[in-house]
Amino acid sequence: MDKLRRYRQLIENFFSLSILNALNVLLPLVTLPYILHTVGKANYGAYSYVYAVLQYVILFSTYGFNFSATKQISQCREDKETVSRIYNAVIACKSIIAVVLSMLLLLFSRIVFKDETGILMFLYGLGMVVGDIFTPVWLFQGMEKMKYMTIVNASSKILFTILIFIVVRRQQDFELLILLNSSGYLLAGLLSVILVYRQFHLAFHRTTFRDVLLQFKYGGAVFGSTFGMNLYRNANIIILKQFVSDDLVGIYSAAEKVIKGFQSLISPAAQALFPHLSLRFKEQPVKNNMRLLRKISLPFTIVVAVVTIGVYIFAPIISDILCGKDFVACIPLIRIMTLVILFGEINYLVGIVGLINMDGQAQFFRSVLITGIFSVVFMLVCAPYWGAIAASWAMSLSELLLFLLCVLSLYHINKRE
Repeated sequence: MDKLRRYRQLIENFFSLSILNALNVLLPLVTLPYILHTVGKANYGAYSYVYAVLQYVILFSTYGFNFSATKQISQCREDKETVSRIYNAVIACKSIIAVVLSMLLLLFSRIVFKDETGILMFLYGLGMVVGDIFTPVWLFQGMEKMKYMTIVNASSKILFTILIFIVVRRQQDFELLILLNSSGYLLAGLLSVILVYRQFHLAFHRTTFRDVLLQFKYGGAVFGSTFGMNLYRNANIIILKQFVSDDLVGIYSAAEKVIKGFQSLISPAAQALFPHLSLRFKEQPVKNNMRLLRKISLPFTIVVAVVTIGVYIFAPIISDILCGKDFVACIPLIRIMTLVILFGEINYLVGIVGLINMDGQAQFFRSVLITGIFSVVFMLVCAPYWGAIAASWAMSLSELLLFLLCVLSLYHINKRE
């Protein structure tokens, strides 16, 4: 009966994440062509730059909690007092980081954003940071209640989609896109607070300095890896902006958004496996865990490969539908970045589901940091000459490099046992 209940929960989580990720794909089908047509390439490029900066604020405030806190909660989910302590300490940590980093960016806003429009959009986007703080993805994953994560995120995305068509009518409205993003994030944060209180019976209360330090310590190793990962996943737009026009930034941003949309089609399986295998890996020796990981990897890789090949073949049609006829330059970029779909999803499985759950955080951190440094160096050397093509190859080659490093780390762990 326990086994049946465990798999039923896994299946429920998979379908909850599938619904969420289907929305991640379907809603851009509706909004992306409209946004690109309405605001134009250059304005979309300017918006994408500010959005990328805000994503780094969210990245730093998230620290490594999406993995470290998920793992802790999944292993003590029956202990309400411990879960409550973790919840409040993580919220406190995220708030501290977000406030400090936002103030620093405002202090150096003239250097980072260069004009008043960029600064204004950054201020509009601070609602994204606040909303993210109070959206505990790590709690929902750790408790294996992904349906709540789906409810929260789906509501915010639907709100954002509706507001796009109401508010964005002219090219000048591009700066309001960030404000609409903030509205969605804030709705997600509000719904999360209500769900956490009513479903898990947790509430905000003062946390101890020791608990806060403990969460910083637990999240530290994983943060290194997530920071390295974002060096090659989100830094391309920021670096590209320094060498090319807003038009080209907009073209690259559109192509990258298409690729990430297809990634989100496949990611529910790996995301649902993380907390589930975290518990199972704790109870089994490494040899058994390796066998289980290999067993899961084969069918997962086949599915990802089929999606990757399909996107490569149908790239012209996909670009025409999602980006429009004015964005023909997206086609070669999409084709180059199809490797990101293949290796990106496999890397989540072998790196996060595999290495982190088998206490290989240090190896994963090292691998991702090497990958991130490689990507930044590649971009700085090649972007002045190849522009958006360099950014696309940086994404694909980085995922390939990370895959090789993660497999090598798993090999050494298996050999050591």
